[in-house]
Amino acid sequence: MITQGGNTGLVGGGVPRGEPADDRPVVVLSTRRLDTLGPVDVGAMQVTAGAGVTLARWRDHARAAGLDAPLDFAARDSATIGGAIATNAGGSRVVRFGTMRQQVAGIEAVTASGDVIGSLAGLPKETVGVHLPSLLAGSEGTLAVVTTARLRLVPWYRSTVTAMVATVDLESAVALLGRLRGRLTSLDAVELILPEALDLVSRHLGRTPPVHGGTVVVVECADHTDPTADLTAALGDAPEVLDAAVATDGPGRERLVELRDRITESINAEGVPFKLDVAVPVGRLPELLDVARSAVARQGGRLIPFGHLAEGNVHLNVLEPGDTDSIAGDVLTAVAAMGGTISAEHGVGVAKTRWLHLVRSPAELAAMRAIRHALDPSGTLNPGVLP
Repeated sequence: MITQGGNTGLVGGGVPRGEPADDRPVVVLSTRRLDTLGPVDVGAMQVTAGAGVTLARWRDHARAAGLDAPLDFAARDSATIGGAIATNAGGSRVVRFGTMRQQVAGIEAVTASGDVIGSLAGLPKETVGVHLPSLLAGSEGTLAVVTTARLRLVPWYRSTVTAMVATVDLESAVALLGRLRGRLTSLDAVELILPEALDLVSRHLGRTPPVHGGTVVVVECADHTDPTADLTAALGDAPEVLDAAVATDGPGRERLVELRDRITESINAEGVPFKLDVAVPVGRLPELLDVARSAVARQGGRLIPFGHLAEGNVHLNVLEPGDTDSIAGDVLTAVAAMGGTISAEHGVGVAKTRWLHLVRSPAELAAMRAIRHALDPSGTLNPGVLP
């Protein structure tokens, strides 16, 4: 049985894969009709949502009560709560609020045997045994089917400023990140656009980028009071900054953010890319990009990289790729050697299962298999995903 939410995954975790070895039929279980949203509990800053609720509905429902959702990414209109939990999704606001795992205060799920487990109480203090939200977040439908979640909400910061900043190179962008994190308590997103991605999305949208430089960083600050002065002061004395465009009004901010949000669309308009979602310690990002560019140069293709600077997370998209196994092998092996991860927010799915040994020890893989067998001894839930 393969659980499917918004079907926006990029590693094949929710895609039917043919008949299993024991000839059992393959069943796709859609959670899209589990779309109930409970009333916002303003005092607890929580809400209960069905697994089929989209991220955009979660956000809009929270804002109607004067609060906000802490998770956001470009697929917000179709990606669902259940899928975001199953993959421990990230996005642009991780720098401030963390990944989806941190947003789940309670969970209800159904095991392969039909037992309902979990609690939706959302208690901030609970120290009774294994924390099921943490266990199920990132399990990719292999331990139980998430049906409902109790989700944390955050303050809605209505004063927002967005800046697109050009730096000389990736090393300068990393240095700028350190400066911003040390000075801005209102930092809400720090997105990374490498030159290849900026050129592609600009052509796709028929626009000229508002800044000129080697590596571009999109910075958003949000607070209850206007954070513009703090951001411009931090950028104004930063030697790494070559050029900057700052917007505080809605349309101006949307035009800057659009250059980040629509990169994936611009890539897909060119063809079907080979995707690698990886993360390394931030200081090793330049090394990672060198490895990726070298691998693609050897094997063939066009590399379009972008990502989330604060988490050292880069989405490596290769158009017209050559030998994808060789590209993946070179990049993922190097990522592991740098102390990174082969999946930062897309999950493992079926695409990366064979690379897990690079970042998980035999003992860790054995522990993961033991947990899976304890909850699903018949191997019913999402076979072929994770160990």
